[in-house]
Amino acid sequence: MQIKFGLSQKEIKKAVKDVEKYKQDLSKKLLKLVQRLTDRGIEIAKLNVQRLGAVYSGELEQSIGGYFSPSLGVGIVYSGAWYSFFVEFGTGIRGQEAQHPKSGEIGWVYDSNNHGEEGWLYPKDGQFFWTDGMPARPFMYDMTKQLERECEKIAKAVFR
Repeated sequence: MQIKFGLSQKEIKKAVKDVEKYKQDLSKKLLKLVQRLTDRGIEIAKLNVQRLGAVYSGELEQSIGGYFSPSLGVGIVYSGAWYSFFVEFGTGIRGQEAQHPKSGEIGWVYDSNNHGEEGWLYPKDGQFFWTDGMPARPFMYDMTKQLERECEKIAKAVFR
């Protein structure tokens, strides 16, 4: 945007008003961008749960939500299922074979109890099931990568 003006007091005052209006419009558009990215992040994360085969009861997908705070200018995409981290990063020897891209960076330990191929039992719905772990299914990490790829396109739509 260009603001052209002469050197008269009247023109300078108008230019200052134009700059203030532009600043307000820019702030509104930035908030709109954060809101759109948050909404798109929720969509992507839910699709990733399906694409990565992490759908059992639908609880994980249904627990994905978002929060947008206009006063803070912040958007958050979250998963509320208690086992989200296990799906995201993987567990046991299966997870160690197919690790999360950030597992080393955060210090994720895959076979923390040294169960190895013997695996372990876990309770679910009043029954016990055996597992030797599961590979990482980074539905949230993949969401951030996809949002990075889509951000420019979304920003262009908001700021046009």
